Amino acid sequence: MDTITAIEPQKRRGNRRSISVNGEFFAGVDEEVVFDLRLKVGQPVDAERLAQVLQTEEIRRARESALTLLDYRARTSREIEQRLALKGYPEETIAAVITQLERLDLVNDERFASDWVASRLNYKPQGRTRIGWELKRKGVSPDIVDEALAQVDEVAEFDMALELAERKLGGARIEDQDARRKLAGLLQRRGFRWDIVSRVLDKLGSEEDD
Repeated sequence: MDTITAIEPQKRRGNRRSISVNGEFFAGVDEEVVFDLRLKVGQPVDAERLAQVLQTEEIRRARESALTLLDYRARTSREIEQRLALKGYPEETIAAVITQLERLDLVNDERFASDWVASRLNYKPQGRTRIGWELKRKGVSPDIVDEALAQVDEVAEFDMALELAERKLGGARIEDQDARRKLAGLLQRRGFRWDIVSRVLDKLGSEEDD
């Protein structure tokens, strides 16, 4: 059985501690790790305990990286997983970080999806198809996507499509079939279903006839 023989503050980083085992430097860790694992000088440690020290420090560093990402904007659990994987963290470390962040409600895919849909409804008109595609691309599960999209009823989707079409036309008329095709293409690229697109074109056409 080995023994922790020193836990000393590092000169350049006051929140870091240098741990020595059997009189030799073992690892540098954050003071949080020392506190969480209740490490003390004179404490006997075996190989499993020492491995736990290293793993706890690695999880802490990965969590700090994740928190830095979240400082910029909310992210899905999948986005965090992908970014940490790119930094070289192993799957078990990433899984532990995600669990911690979800427990603290710092990562919440349901809230992310709901906020994303609300943002699209209020600031960037898009159809259900496009919004759903965006969320799935960010790693949100299909069940959560469907639940979030329930916020978008058919009336709201039609109104968004009509507003976008009217803004695009800028008061101009749909003069010919080519103009109708271009407008239809724009609405479909924004993720509006064809039945919505068709109703918008019919409405704008009937307004012109009036």
